[in-house]
Amino acid sequence: MRTKRYIPDLNELHALAERNYAAFLRVLPSTQEPTVIAVGTHLNYEIQVLRRAPYTTDVYIKQLKRSTSRAAAVADIEFHVRLYHDARMAEIIDCQGTSQLTSIRPGQAPKRAQQQDEKRQLSRLLADWLKLCIQHGRSAFCWAPA
Repeated sequence: MRTKRYIPDLNELHALAERNYAAFLRVLPSTQEPTVIAVGTHLNYEIQVLRRAPYTTDVYIKQLKRSTSRAAAVADIEFHVRLYHDARMAEIIDCQGTSQLTSIRPGQAPKRAQQQDEKRQLSRLLADWLKLCIQHGRSAFCWAPA
């Protein structure tokens, strides 16, 4: 029996990348100094611009250590995002410290083989994280577009 070949939906991937880019501009720090976004009372995320170039910006996002065990159900997040200014798209280029990206499965050890829809999974992860920060995040810095 033959398995059906996976064909990515490029329209969906591009739409997600464009929405993520627009949302990311709302949380992007204006300086290269690390900035902390607090979500609720238990989650803190550090965002740092690693490199700015004419057509791209690389950003590092890391969840800071929790002070209580109430947020223990939330998986730690650490990833690099590249913003493509000419295409107005954002994509995760490194997730959980590995550039050979793996699927995101809570409670399981990561496998080295990539999942077929890995790009879509990572784009949705970024979209969910951005939505969380925009709707519930607080920061001490002034929001400014790039």
